[in-house]
Amino acid sequence: AYQLSSGNSQGGSAVLDFLLAEVENQRSKICFVLAGYAKQMESFFAHNPGIPSRFPLEVKFEDYTDQELLQIMGSKIDAKYSGRMKAEEGLQGLYCRIATCRVGRARGKEGFGNARAVENLLSVIYRRQSDRLRVERREGSRPDDLLLTKEDFLGPEPTNALLKSKAWVKLQELIGLESVKESIKSLVDSVTVNYQRELDEKPII
Repeated sequence: AYQLSSGNSQGGSAVLDFLLAEVENQRSKICFVLAGYAKQMESFFAHNPGIPSRFPLEVKFEDYTDQELLQIMGSKIDAKYSGRMKAEEGLQGLYCRIATCRVGRARGKEGFGNARAVENLLSVIYRRQSDRLRVERREGSRPDDLLLTKEDFLGPEPTNALLKSKAWVKLQELIGLESVKESIKSLVDSVTVNYQRELDEKPII
């Protein structure tokens, strides 16, 4: 709805004027519902003094809690694989909880997608699983296609990711740049500490 009053919407004002007129003309005949993010909707209502009086009822949908995001993720995995996909530690287990807590940290920020954010997370998880299965088969293993592992949910452990990074290895081969190397190492150390805190289900720092 708020796109109608934005400066980027050509003809938006005309559409909005028509809409407001129709709200009056169709009173008691049609129910009009405007939907959008809270912050932008506040600007939208301030754009025209006639809008608030024509839409007096306001319903706010709260963001999902971490527990609700966890339930959504589990139900989506079950639905996609008809209940056959297993998860290391279980679909209500530690790694699933950490993954959905990461999603939940964006709660309250502009653009937080709730269930859509879980779908985006699952796309990343499935891609990691696909990459892992391909590598394991190449190495001669026979992995379980219906198992999501810790690394699928959380990505590689920070220290391991750094050691396997070609860019990091190449940086170490360069002469000098000690401050750059130390800055990167310090950043990875911080990420590693928070990774362990996640495993302990403690707040990150």
